[in-house]
Amino acid sequence: MTADHDATDAQLFADLPEASVLSPSELIRTYHPNILAPLVRCSKLPFRHLTSLYETHITHTPMMLAEEFSRAQVARISDFSTSSDERGVFWMEPKSSPSSSSPSSSSPASSSSNERDRHPEDDRPPLASSRYYDPPPHRRLPPTPTPPTEHSQLIRGCLIAQYASPNPASLADAAELISPYVDGLDLNCGCPQRWAYNEGIGCALLRKPELVRDMVRCVKDRMGWDWPVSIKIRVDPDLKLTDQLVRTALQANISHLTIHGRTRHQPSTDPVSLAGIKFAVDCARGEVPCVANGDLWELEDARRMREETGVQGVMAARGLLANPALFAGYPTTPSHCITQFIDLSLDYGFVFPLFHRHLAYMLESHFTRSEKVWFNSMTSTVGAVDWLKSRGVAVGSDRGTIWDARRGRNEADQYQWRV
Repeated sequence: MTADHDATDAQLFADLPEASVLSPSELIRTYHPNILAPLVRCSKLPFRHLTSLYETHITHTPMMLAEEFSRAQVARISDFSTSSDERGVFWMEPKSSPSSSSPSSSSPASSSSNERDRHPEDDRPPLASSRYYDPPPHRRLPPTPTPPTEHSQLIRGCLIAQYASPNPASLADAAELISPYVDGLDLNCGCPQRWAYNEGIGCALLRKPELVRDMVRCVKDRMGWDWPVSIKIRVDPDLKLTDQLVRTALQANISHLTIHGRTRHQPSTDPVSLAGIKFAVDCARGEVPCVANGDLWELEDARRMREETGVQGVMAARGLLANPALFAGYPTTPSHCITQFIDLSLDYGFVFPLFHRHLAYMLESHFTRSEKVWFNSMTSTVGAVDWLKSRGVAVGSDRGTIWDARRGRNEADQYQWRV
């Protein structure tokens, strides 16, 4: 079907089928998703929404502390916000042959299967399905009104909340509180910072497989056996311990596994170990889908990571901070990405320190040394926006909507300063 160039947007997108809503593990197992990593203080709502406009299919909240989140309203307000429009809608090509069954358009909330609601050996009554995320109406559209290929399927993206916790009870409490708003929970077993290790969270869990198992099981006992709970780990210098951790987590029925290819003591300047990621993938034995994380700066890195490690999904952190349109094929942050971020930040009310930091990351490759110094000295959103306008950024002009993903697949148009 060819596009009618005289038709309005409303007419072009009027006949779209309903996007299928899958759990994170189903999405990873069925397709080849691109994923935004949980970024400390950075993967907040405006930035998650921005990346979802450029072929990032699964996003994560920043790492939140389960104990604080579960007992303090001020922590919940500070740490988490969402909107019905932050998840993207994408044309995705399934891995399997087109003859295989298409994904269900219903969410986990609509499933009435008893196996979904409790442990297979649990004879208690099934839990209420209201604890599963039930997608509200949204206004997101895919990049194009027509599928790119005959096998493309319309899929809605996922949002995962990541927590760090030293005990099972706090994690289960936090999961119950946030479950109406997210598609699943991820347990952080990889934060390498010393304060986290001293608190018994993050990398402190890498050598406590029984505690990780108990935390996953506690959440599932509270939320239902099939409620999505994943873990994110780092490889251990002693690979036998990585094998033990993965196998123990599988016993707790984790939904998927994310592996960062560095050890706890390695800095981000060290190259990621694809061999270490592949070892962890092999430990999973195909029982759950796996995601690789580390040193992903361009699409070629994602292709190589999939080929050499056997993972189904790839996750970017610093690469997306520098270029939120990375997965859409742009080599550097395009000008319309900057404009969309500013519009989203103003609409959502992004605090200036984070707004300023994100812009500094995105524009770093475009700044001269003197421009970096000048931009870093700015103290207000108004000042930063006015300065960018003076440099040729079309803020607020020719604006579509905050869910406009139509340029999410275009050829790269590198950001150019006005001379």
